[in-house]
Amino acid sequence: MPESRRGRSARARALAPLLALTVVLSGCSSPASTFDQAIGQGIAAVETARIAVEQQLDDRIFPTTTITALGDARRELVDASTSVSETDTSTESDAALRTDLLEALALGVAGVNEARDAMGGTGSLEDAVPALDRAAGALEALEERPPSAEEGGGR
Repeated sequence: MPESRRGRSARARALAPLLALTVVLSGCSSPASTFDQAIGQGIAAVETARIAVEQQLDDRIFPTTTITALGDARRELVDASTSVSETDTSTESDAALRTDLLEALALGVAGVNEARDAMGGTGSLEDAVPALDRAAGALEALEERPPSAEEGGGR
């Protein structure tokens, strides 16, 4: 039986405070939390790209699957970069971390782009491996960084 307009209106009024609370809480995440999430997202994307490239080099994966995996990895890296670049920082250490993280994510995008170009016939897929390795190393170094004083000594 269809819900009446009055019932839908009452439900909307009841859910409004919950929605408002969700919006407020989502805006309260710290830069460190956003950066940690982006680091994890970046590492996962680069590792996905590396596995796809290695499998392609060993002829153990279809080219269309490799291209799809590289496209997905690129999208994740760009999304992480967008989140990081839109994050406001209030300390010098957060600003420096944001800069370093954006550079590491850019290395990931460049490595994935190099692999995608090679899949399209421009360049060598083997040459993409060191680029992906550099990106993975940069992101892993950020993941292993010591916690800053602003983070309360823990992550």
